[in-house]
Amino acid sequence: MEIRDYLRAIRRILWLVIAVPVVAGLLVGGFIELQPSSYQADAIAVVPAITANGISQSAASQYASTFKDVLTSQQVIPVVSQKFGIPQSELVTGLTSSTTTASSNLINVVLTGKKGQNLVGAVREATIDTLNAIAEPQLIQANNQVANSATLLQKADADIANFDHTYGNASPQLVYNNMQSRLSNVEAQYQTAVIGNDPKQATLKAIILQLQGQLATLGTAVQQYQPLANAQAAAISANDHAIAAQVAAQALIATDSAPGTVTTKNVGRLSKLSDTIKFAAIAFALALIMMLGLILILELMRSGKREQALVSGQQGAFAWPPASAQTKAAGPAATPAMAATAAPSTSRDPWRATSSSSTPSGDGNGNGNGHANGGNGQADAPGTDAEPERTGGGLFRRR
Repeated sequence: MEIRDYLRAIRRILWLVIAVPVVAGLLVGGFIELQPSSYQADAIAVVPAITANGISQSAASQYASTFKDVLTSQQVIPVVSQKFGIPQSELVTGLTSSTTTASSNLINVVLTGKKGQNLVGAVREATIDTLNAIAEPQLIQANNQVANSATLLQKADADIANFDHTYGNASPQLVYNNMQSRLSNVEAQYQTAVIGNDPKQATLKAIILQLQGQLATLGTAVQQYQPLANAQAAAISANDHAIAAQVAAQALIATDSAPGTVTTKNVGRLSKLSDTIKFAAIAFALALIMMLGLILILELMRSGKREQALVSGQQGAFAWPPASAQTKAAGPAATPAMAATAAPSTSRDPWRATSSSSTPSGDGNGNGNGHANGGNGQADAPGTDAEPERTGGGLFRRR
């Protein structure tokens, strides 16, 4: 089978090759148009967490990735579904988020749904809940830090109170410093009394010994008090830091619900023209390919049948019959006179007539048939083939 045979077959049913794909495309396009229309609402969120910590590409990318995962998580979907009556499966498939640039702190949230659903309220609620869900761990961490620091501070205060109860002084370092200053003054007076041979030098000597004993006791107390004081100062600092973080986290969650943080837009009904054209074109192309393939298969099957018929029947315009059909049955043996006058056995082209120059010199009728009949008398024996040269058969013999 050649290409022109295939093209000839296509040309015979060209209307069908065109009609089937067109009908398929129209059916698919009509089916898509009959489906329920989709509606859309958008929300743009300004991320306060990124703005507060300074905008960087890594921080914005990480936040956007976290936002996309939390948006369709169980922390957000059940709450929005229960509040607005939208099935959870539709919210999971309809909610998407993206950013305009890699380092942008603006996140665009899109919700696609059906007619009659409060898509604007749902997309706003989903966006705010997502922001709160991301900030919630920060608030929980700040609360835990406040609780831990408060526990440490209470312990440090309790240790200081126990020290005061034991030594009767909640500030031994201050007393030690004052007593050391007094000892220095008494020692200076004692040196003056010794130089001046003052009789008070004995009394001053006793005071010095007393102060030195008290300083030794206070020194031991100071060594025990110093770690307690350091622990109390660290607890106070940690508690202050935790309270500041707690206030910031609470303010961040409060900011998420502010009017300017999330802005919404009702896009309305979405056009199905692009989807209709796309799927109709796909259906048209598939139907066209199937039709061309069907024609090719049918032509190959028809060509095989024709070749099988030619091989089995030996048919054709120039097909030669078998040798047994070409040979004519021989008649009685020729007479001696006829054999003597017979034309020499020479081969010639069966497609051309015998010329007059090829006729033997014997008497003949000049008709080129090679008969030596000696005038009007018939010298051929009855039943003898008068044309021995044509016994080979051929097209004219068959006719």
